Amino acid sequence: MGLSLQLIAERMHYDAEGRKESSRLSAHWLRQAAEKGIAPAQYFLAETDWKAAENCDEVSGLLNKAISQDYLPAMTALGRLYMEGGCRFKPDYALALQWFRKASSAGDAEADYWIGVSYEEGRGVKPDETEATRWFLRGAQMGDPSSQGSAGINLADGNGTGKNVTEAVEWFRKSAEQGDVGGACNLALHYIRGEGVGKDYVLALMWGLIADRNATDIGCLSEIDTRDLLQMTAAQKSDATQRANAWLTAHHYPATNEPSETSPGRSDK
Repeated sequence: MGLSLQLIAERMHYDAEGRKESSRLSAHWLRQAAEKGIAPAQYFLAETDWKAAENCDEVSGLLNKAISQDYLPAMTALGRLYMEGGCRFKPDYALALQWFRKASSAGDAEADYWIGVSYEEGRGVKPDETEATRWFLRGAQMGDPSSQGSAGINLADGNGTGKNVTEAVEWFRKSAEQGDVGGACNLALHYIRGEGVGKDYVLALMWGLIADRNATDIGCLSEIDTRDLLQMTAAQKSDATQRANAWLTAHHYPATNEPSETSPGRSDK
């Protein structure tokens, strides 16, 4: 049992670092652990198969096995499958919300985030920004990084709550510290603008580099307005890169490279 849980942890570590060369071995041991009835392994294997659109016949069964052991992330994952579709699941927002509420009532903070999304986007419920923000703040207070980032956005914009940019920045910081790309990018943006925090281009570039290193899609520094960073000195860029790499190393992510130049990104973020 202990060895199996260690292998699960290694799988999570692989996902964080993106070391594709170990994926087949990790999946093999993950399946072995799942077959032994270990709920976290069943959950991670279902997630892996779902994202890769492989072994779709097994996904629901694996999640239900984990749910039968009261493994809360599996409940939330099943809700996400009903919300987003995939692996032959047809979207069913009402059913998705039922699973999110069940997981939330048992204490899963990620489920609070998805309930917030349901209210924000009107999936299975009437759109309600106030209710969405309430759920984001609930999840944020329980430590969920996606909830923290979304709570920050709504506080910064005053959506469904009173505008409080200083509090928004603190939620972005908490989200960023957990490796959330959106939280890190929004934190970088606020350091550039000096909104809710003092202007600091070194910290702005640091968090922008961290966001870009962890991003799976379009990079942060190409999406936000970085024209102010053009005035940074070579020493400041080097300092920002060193700080970013210290953070990345401490959190088991690959290091990033110092940017040769900081190009202006879009200004509509």
